[in-house]
Amino acid sequence: MKHILVIVALFFSTLSFGQNVQQEAWRNVKSIKADFTQEIKGEKGAIPVVYKGKLYAANNKVKWLYTSPLAKEVYLEKTQAYIYEPQLQQVTIGSLEESVDFIQILKRVQKIGKDSYKTQVGDITYYVIIKDSMPYELKYTDSIDNVVTIRFENVKMNTAIDNSVFIFQPPDDVEYIDGFAMRGVSFKLGVV
Repeated sequence: MKHILVIVALFFSTLSFGQNVQQEAWRNVKSIKADFTQEIKGEKGAIPVVYKGKLYAANNKVKWLYTSPLAKEVYLEKTQAYIYEPQLQQVTIGSLEESVDFIQILKRVQKIGKDSYKTQVGDITYYVIIKDSMPYELKYTDSIDNVVTIRFENVKMNTAIDNSVFIFQPPDDVEYIDGFAMRGVSFKLGVV
Protein backbone atom coordinates (compact mmCIF):
# COMPACT_ATOMS: atom_id res chain seq x y z
CA MET A 1 0.00 0.00 0.00
CA LYS A 2 2.88 2.38 0.82
CA HIS A 3 4.34 1.78 -2.64
CA ILE A 4 1.05 2.72 -4.30
CA LEU A 5 0.82 5.92 -2.24
CA VAL A 6 4.41 6.84 -3.13
CA ILE A 7 3.75 6.21 -6.85
CA VAL A 8 0.53 8.27 -6.74
CA ALA A 9 2.34 11.11 -4.91
CA LEU A 10 5.19 11.05 -7.45
CA PHE A 11 2.70 11.06 -10.34
CA PHE A 12 0.87 14.12 -9.02
CA SER A 13 4.07 16.01 -8.19
CA THR A 14 5.41 15.27 -11.69
CA LEU A 15 2.11 16.34 -13.23
CA SER A 16 2.14 19.56 -11.19
CA PHE A 17 5.78 20.27 -12.14
CA GLY A 18 4.99 19.62 -15.81
CA GLN A 19 2.10 22.07 -15.69
CA ASN A 20 4.29 24.77 -14.10
CA VAL A 21 6.99 24.29 -16.76
CA GLN A 22 4.38 24.44 -19.52
CA GLN A 23 2.68 27.49 -18.02
CA GLU A 24 5.97 29.38 -17.79
CA ALA A 25 7.43 28.36 -21.15
CA TRP A 26 7.39 32.09 -21.98
CA ARG A 27 10.43 32.49 -19.72
CA ASN A 28 12.56 30.84 -22.43
CA VAL A 29 11.86 33.69 -24.82
CA LYS A 30 14.66 34.52 -27.24
CA SER A 31 12.73 36.85 -29.52
CA ILE A 32 9.38 38.55 -29.48
CA LYS A 33 7.19 40.38 -31.98
CA ALA A 34 3.94 41.99 -30.91
CA ASP A 35 1.49 44.78 -31.48
CA PHE A 36 1.20 47.08 -28.49
CA THR A 37 -1.03 49.74 -27.02
CA GLN A 38 0.69 51.99 -24.53
CA GLU A 39 -1.23 54.22 -22.15
CA ILE A 40 0.48 56.87 -20.07
CA LYS A 41 -1.43 58.41 -17.19
CA GLY A 42 0.08 61.56 -15.73
CA GLU A 43 -1.35 63.77 -13.04
CA LYS A 44 -4.73 63.02 -11.56
CA GLY A 45 -7.46 64.30 -13.85
CA ALA A 46 -5.20 64.56 -16.91
CA ILE A 47 -6.28 62.81 -20.10
CA PRO A 48 -4.17 59.67 -20.67
CA VAL A 49 -1.97 59.56 -23.75
CA VAL A 50 -2.39 56.42 -25.87
CA TYR A 51 0.15 55.17 -28.40
CA LYS A 52 0.01 52.15 -30.70
CA GLY A 53 2.70 50.31 -32.58
CA LYS A 54 4.84 47.23 -32.94
CA LEU A 55 7.56 45.77 -30.75
CA TYR A 56 10.51 43.73 -32.00
CA ALA A 57 13.09 42.31 -29.58
CA ALA A 58 15.94 39.82 -29.96
CA ASN A 59 19.62 39.50 -29.04
CA ASN A 60 19.69 42.53 -26.68
CA LYS A 61 18.20 44.70 -29.42
CA VAL A 62 14.77 46.32 -29.24
CA LYS A 63 12.76 48.36 -31.70
CA TRP A 64 9.55 50.12 -30.67
CA LEU A 65 7.83 51.25 -33.88
CA TYR A 66 5.15 53.78 -32.95
CA THR A 67 2.43 54.20 -35.58
CA SER A 68 -0.26 56.19 -33.79
CA PRO A 69 -0.95 59.00 -32.97
CA LEU A 70 2.49 60.01 -34.34
CA ALA A 71 5.17 58.00 -36.08
CA LYS A 72 8.30 57.43 -34.01
CA GLU A 73 11.02 54.79 -33.90
CA VAL A 74 12.93 53.88 -30.76
CA TYR A 75 15.98 51.66 -31.13
CA LEU A 76 17.75 50.23 -28.11
CA GLU A 77 20.90 48.14 -28.09
CA LYS A 78 22.64 47.41 -24.83
CA THR A 79 23.33 50.93 -23.49
CA GLN A 80 22.74 52.89 -26.72
CA ALA A 81 19.44 54.54 -27.62
CA TYR A 82 18.22 56.23 -30.78
CA ILE A 83 14.89 58.01 -31.15
CA TYR A 84 13.84 58.99 -34.64
CA GLU A 85 10.91 61.40 -34.94
CA PRO A 86 10.06 61.78 -38.67
CA GLN A 87 7.71 64.77 -38.24
CA LEU A 88 10.42 66.72 -36.43
CA GLN A 89 13.16 65.33 -38.70
CA GLN A 90 15.20 64.68 -35.57
CA VAL A 91 17.25 61.88 -34.13
CA THR A 92 18.09 61.91 -30.44
CA ILE A 93 21.06 59.77 -29.51
CA GLY A 94 21.66 58.84 -25.91
CA SER A 95 23.21 56.36 -23.60
CA LEU A 96 21.25 54.33 -21.07
CA GLU A 97 22.18 53.90 -17.45
CA GLU A 98 21.52 50.17 -17.59
CA SER A 99 21.05 47.66 -20.38
CA VAL A 100 17.63 46.11 -19.84
CA ASP A 101 15.12 45.19 -22.49
CA PHE A 102 11.65 43.64 -22.40
CA ILE A 103 13.00 40.10 -22.82
CA GLN A 104 15.31 40.59 -19.82
CA ILE A 105 12.41 41.85 -17.74
CA LEU A 106 10.39 38.73 -18.64
CA LYS A 107 13.28 36.52 -17.58
CA ARG A 108 13.73 38.32 -14.24
CA VAL A 109 10.15 38.51 -12.96
CA GLN A 110 9.01 36.62 -9.86
CA LYS A 111 5.51 35.25 -9.42
CA ILE A 112 3.22 37.27 -7.11
CA GLY A 113 -0.20 35.89 -8.14
CA LYS A 114 -1.86 33.38 -10.45
CA ASP A 115 -0.82 35.14 -13.68
CA SER A 116 0.99 38.17 -12.27
CA TYR A 117 4.70 38.77 -11.77
CA LYS A 118 7.02 41.59 -10.78
CA THR A 119 10.65 42.60 -10.82
CA GLN A 120 12.74 45.57 -9.77
CA VAL A 121 15.22 47.16 -12.19
CA GLY A 122 16.99 50.17 -10.76
CA ASP A 123 14.35 52.38 -9.17
CA ILE A 124 11.47 51.00 -11.26
CA THR A 125 9.20 48.09 -10.28
CA TYR A 126 7.67 46.31 -13.28
CA TYR A 127 4.47 44.28 -13.10
CA VAL A 128 3.79 41.70 -15.81
CA ILE A 129 0.60 39.79 -16.53
CA ILE A 130 0.81 36.57 -18.53
CA LYS A 131 -2.30 35.43 -20.41
CA ASP A 132 -2.52 32.17 -22.39
CA SER A 133 1.24 31.61 -21.83
CA MET A 134 2.11 34.92 -23.50
CA PRO A 135 3.05 38.35 -22.17
CA TYR A 136 -0.19 40.34 -22.01
CA GLU A 137 0.55 43.47 -19.95
CA LEU A 138 3.49 45.39 -18.57
CA LYS A 139 2.85 48.14 -16.03
CA TYR A 140 5.11 50.45 -14.07
CA THR A 141 5.43 53.97 -12.71
CA ASP A 142 8.21 55.89 -14.41
CA SER A 143 10.73 58.28 -12.87
CA ILE A 144 8.33 61.27 -13.20
CA ASP A 145 5.36 59.44 -11.65
CA ASN A 146 3.54 58.59 -14.88
CA VAL A 147 1.73 55.26 -14.72
CA VAL A 148 2.62 53.39 -17.91
CA THR A 149 0.58 50.38 -19.08
CA ILE A 150 1.57 48.48 -22.20
CA ARG A 151 -0.77 45.77 -23.52
CA PHE A 152 0.40 43.28 -26.10
CA GLU A 153 -1.60 41.56 -28.86
CA ASN A 154 -0.66 39.16 -31.66
CA VAL A 155 2.39 38.08 -29.67
CA LYS A 156 4.83 35.79 -31.47
CA MET A 157 7.68 34.40 -29.43
CA ASN A 158 10.87 32.69 -30.60
CA THR A 159 10.25 33.40 -34.27
CA ALA A 160 12.97 34.64 -36.57
CA ILE A 161 13.28 38.42 -36.80
CA ASP A 162 15.37 39.69 -39.69
CA ASN A 163 18.37 41.57 -38.29
CA SER A 164 17.64 44.46 -40.70
CA VAL A 165 14.69 45.40 -38.45
CA PHE A 166 17.21 46.56 -35.84
CA ILE A 167 19.44 48.58 -38.18
CA PHE A 168 18.92 52.27 -37.59
CA GLN A 169 19.09 54.21 -40.88
CA PRO A 170 17.45 57.63 -40.69
CA PRO A 171 17.21 59.87 -43.75
CA ASP A 172 20.24 62.06 -44.54
CA ASP A 173 18.42 65.32 -43.83
CA VAL A 174 17.67 64.76 -40.13
CA GLU A 175 18.97 66.90 -37.30
CA TYR A 176 20.92 65.05 -34.63
CA ILE A 177 20.32 66.06 -31.03
CA ASP A 178 23.35 65.95 -28.76
CA GLY A 179 23.71 62.69 -26.88
CA PHE A 180 23.01 62.61 -23.19
CA ALA A 181 22.59 60.12 -20.40
CA MET A 182 18.94 59.10 -20.40
CA ARG A 183 17.62 58.66 -16.91
CA GLY A 184 14.94 56.24 -15.88
CA VAL A 185 14.41 52.72 -17.10
CA SER A 186 11.15 53.93 -18.62
CA PHE A 187 13.09 55.10 -21.65
CA LYS A 188 14.38 51.60 -22.15
CA LEU A 189 10.86 50.40 -22.74
CA GLY A 190 10.11 52.98 -25.35
CA VAL A 191 8.52 55.69 -23.24
CA VAL A 192 9.90 59.05 -24.29
